[in-house]
Amino acid sequence: MPTSGSSSMRTAILVWLTLQNSIHTLLIRYSRARVVEEMFLSTVAVFLTEVIKCVICLLLVAQEETPQRFFSTLMNQVVRQPYDTLKVCIPAMIYIVQNNLFYVAASHLDAATFMITSQLKIFTAAVFTVIILRRSLSSTQVALGILFVGVSLVQLQSSASSAASDNLNQRPLVGFSSVLVACILSGFAGIYFEKILKGAAPVSLWMRNVQMGVFAIPSSFIGVMVNDGEVVREHGLLYGFDSVVWLTVLWYGIGGLSVAVCIKYADNIAKNFATSVAIILSTIGSMYLFDFVPSATFLFGAGLVIFSIFMYSSTGNFLSNFTRHRGSAKSQLIS
Repeated sequence: MPTSGSSSMRTAILVWLTLQNSIHTLLIRYSRARVVEEMFLSTVAVFLTEVIKCVICLLLVAQEETPQRFFSTLMNQVVRQPYDTLKVCIPAMIYIVQNNLFYVAASHLDAATFMITSQLKIFTAAVFTVIILRRSLSSTQVALGILFVGVSLVQLQSSASSAASDNLNQRPLVGFSSVLVACILSGFAGIYFEKILKGAAPVSLWMRNVQMGVFAIPSSFIGVMVNDGEVVREHGLLYGFDSVVWLTVLWYGIGGLSVAVCIKYADNIAKNFATSVAIILSTIGSMYLFDFVPSATFLFGAGLVIFSIFMYSSTGNFLSNFTRHRGSAKSQLIS
C-alpha cells in the first residue's frame, strides 16, 4: 500500500508531466507559427537541445558520484566500454532526425492536431514489436485500430482547415507526413533499443543519456552545417533566437528526462493520464492562442485517441515494458 509520501510524489510528478507535455506542445507550435523577422533554425534548436540534455545528465552523474570518481566513471562507462556505447549510436541518430521532423510538423499543424497525431508512435511501436521482437499483440489490435481511426478523424479537420486557410505557408499534408515518419522512426528506435540492451550490464539512466550525447551532439551539429551552414556562416549559430526560442529549447531538453522520471517514480497509467490531460489542455490552449476551433469530428477523434491510450495500456504488460526500456534508453518522446 503506497505511503502518503510516495502518493504525494506520484501526484507531483503527474501534475508536472501534464504541464510539461501541454506547454511543450504549445511552445513548439508558437515558436514556429508566430510572425517574426528572423525565424530560428530548427536544426540548431535540436543541436542545442542535445547539448542541454547532456549537460543536465552530466550534472546528475556528478551528483551521484564523488568528485574523485566522476571522471573515472565517465571513462569506464563511455570510453573503456566502446561496444556498450556504440549500442546507442543508431537510436541516437534516429532521434536526431525525429526531433527535426517534429519541428517541421509543428510548423504546419496546429498544436492540438500535432500532439494527437504524434500518438501514432504507440501504433508504430506495436508494429515493430511484432517485427523485431516477434511478440504477439492480438489482444491490443482493437485499441490500435481505435487509435488509428481517432488520428484519421483529427486529420480530417486539419485538411479542411488547410482548404479554407489563407496562409499559403501552412501545409498540413507536410506536417502530417513529418509526424508519420517521426513516429515510425520513434517506434523502430525504441524497440531496437529494447532488443540490443537486453542482457547488458546495468547503466544508470543519466549515464545512458551521456552515451547517447556522444553521438547525438556531433551528428546534430553536422546536420546544422549540412542543412543550414550558409545561414550559420552569414548570421551565426543563434540566428533568430530570442527568449521564446530559448525557452522552447530548454523545455524540449528537459521533457524526455521528465518522462523518464515519471516512469521511474510513478507508473504507466499516470503517464497515460498525463498525456490525455495534456491533449485536452493543448486543445484549449490552441483555441485561445491560435484561434483554433475544433469541430465535432475533431473532438470525437481526440476522444478515441485518449480512450485507445488507456485501452492499449490495460491489455497487458507490453506497453509498460516498452516504455520502461525506452524511457531508460532515451528518457518522449511527443508522444
